[in-house]
Amino acid sequence: MDTLVGHVIVAGLEGLGGLGLRLVEQLRDSGVGVVAVDDRVSPVARRRLERLGVRLVLESPHAPEALREVGVADALAVVVCHETDLETLQTALVVADTAPDVRLVMNVNNAQLGDQLAGALGRARVLNLAELAGPSFVEACVRSDVTHAFTMDAQADAQADVFAVIEEEIAGRGAFRARYGDLTPISLRRAGQRDAEVCPPRDIPLHPGDRLTVIGRLAEFDERGMDVSGLHDARLFAALSHPDAAGAPLPGGRPARARPSSPRRSEARSLGALPSGVLTRTRGELRARPGLLVWARELVATVRGELDRPFRLAIGAVLAIMTTSTVVLSLTYTGNNRAAPPDFGPLDALYLTVETMVTVGYGDFNFGAAGRWLQVFGIGLMLFGALSIAVVYAFITNVIISRRLERALGRRRAGAVRNHVVLCGLGSVGVATMDGLLRAGRQVVVIERDENNRYLPVARELAVPVVIGNATVRSTLLEAGLAHATAIAALTSDGLANLETVLSAREAHDELRVVLRIVDTTMADEVERRFGIHTARSASDLATPYFVGVALGYDVLSTFYVDRTPFLVARMTVHGGGELVGPTLQELATGTRVLAVHPVARASPGSEASPGSEASPGSEARPDGEAEPVHGATGAVSGPPNYRPGRHTRLRPGDELLVVGPVARIVDMVRRNQLRGEPSPR
Repeated sequence: MDTLVGHVIVAGLEGLGGLGLRLVEQLRDSGVGVVAVDDRVSPVARRRLERLGVRLVLESPHAPEALREVGVADALAVVVCHETDLETLQTALVVADTAPDVRLVMNVNNAQLGDQLAGALGRARVLNLAELAGPSFVEACVRSDVTHAFTMDAQADAQADVFAVIEEEIAGRGAFRARYGDLTPISLRRAGQRDAEVCPPRDIPLHPGDRLTVIGRLAEFDERGMDVSGLHDARLFAALSHPDAAGAPLPGGRPARARPSSPRRSEARSLGALPSGVLTRTRGELRARPGLLVWARELVATVRGELDRPFRLAIGAVLAIMTTSTVVLSLTYTGNNRAAPPDFGPLDALYLTVETMVTVGYGDFNFGAAGRWLQVFGIGLMLFGALSIAVVYAFITNVIISRRLERALGRRRAGAVRNHVVLCGLGSVGVATMDGLLRAGRQVVVIERDENNRYLPVARELAVPVVIGNATVRSTLLEAGLAHATAIAALTSDGLANLETVLSAREAHDELRVVLRIVDTTMADEVERRFGIHTARSASDLATPYFVGVALGYDVLSTFYVDRTPFLVARMTVHGGGELVGPTLQELATGTRVLAVHPVARASPGSEASPGSEASPGSEARPDGEAEPVHGATGAVSGPPNYRPGRHTRLRPGDELLVVGPVARIVDMVRRNQLRGEPSPR
């Protein structure tokens, strides 16, 4: 048997929407040897691995012998992506015991368990598929020309450079550079065409009706005076997808891309273990207190919903008895009761009626000295009045108990909510999306089929209305306030059920924005072609690059979709023995866009020019008009990142790149950046 060295072991193939299979494909595309270990693999997955030429070991990854057989001690990394956290925990402990020095990457849904594992296992990197994919679903739910945003800094604060991805329709003719300058085009779909051109050149002509996607820093949009709808959402989106840099450094000095959880998100995931004061603060942070108008609308909707026909009949009977008795006593009580005061009036009659109906006793007026017929009337008033009041009390008690039970189960009527997002499926991806929407200031109504769903307490503590029912049924959608919603997101783990849900919703509300979670990525093309749904997302496609990046030692900043194509933003360091050193960016033809180049300190003959500065005596002019620093034998040059690398820019060993492009092309660029003769930096 050949000795395996520098390979990646993937444990768990078909769980989490096929995350393991996508990992195998992308790792193979990166030029890295891959071995799959799983004892539960379908025939379809086996044939897929055979076509890829990937070795499959049909044994449980919980067995140390199976891991030793595939050379775990000499592996570059072990990636664990089982369906359940229990299986992941078992495999992780076996790997840590068998090969403690191997890099371990694993998916853990439970935030608290993930934190414990990250602390207990030294080289472990804990990721969460739901939280990695959640921001993209949030962005898809929000109507904005800004489709994505991210930062390359350690903190997504007010001083950080925020990159915004903008999509807009072209209204006039002209060259790209004339309108957008140094902004970066990443996709152009011509009017009437289905397929888009990815990463077109800046001198490409634009025509009316074209759909263009560009990327640039907020400062660059301001410099050009561009009026972009929803540009204020950029910092919000950047904060949602901001990575948590708390992980230990990877080889090369960069921190691992750990599970991107904020304190608020961690609190929402573990609300049951927090004190009540923290619950109050969490709810207050995620959802602002409703205004007076919203409160009044909710009250009216609640009363309308609770006052069903029997309740209305009971109240009507009480009012009829009160009215009749008040009129009769006002006209007859003084003339037929010798004990009646001479000034007995209508108010006294109402008072006598009420005290008789509620049986509080006769301290003021009574029927003791009244005539016989009036005494008979009083007896009837006592019986029918007390009965009707008792029925009303019963209905009120039922309403109070029902409301308390609804709150205890995490349910609340959604009829009063307006301009909200209907979220179908309260799984891990659904919870992450719900959290992001609340942080974005959007109202959410959840539809969940399982009344025993473990995430219902999270929705309850965040005051999110939950409708228990089948989202594919139109009546359930209407109960969730679909008529007043702005978007619907079908995020269950069943792709066909999600499609049925959004089609039913769009039939009832044709102007509704629909967001669809798909499991089979080949389904995206058919969904768009046949149903015109452009916001189909795959959670595993969005999360896979993060796992690959941690396994191979480079940073993944964010992932997002442009039309049907998943894009990746990555940060990598140029290796001296790789193919990226030497040629210009135009000659490399990577099919990606280099957004920034940050050179390391290097020698210079006294010049203080920095990348991105204007041409000066210490720099050489490039043909595209940009300045490039001269690198000599003495001095050090290390300035701010060059945000305007041109086609004639040459990369040098140690340069740090910020690149964006389709996932497959970024993976190919990572492969070309590897040291010749080595699979990947260890």
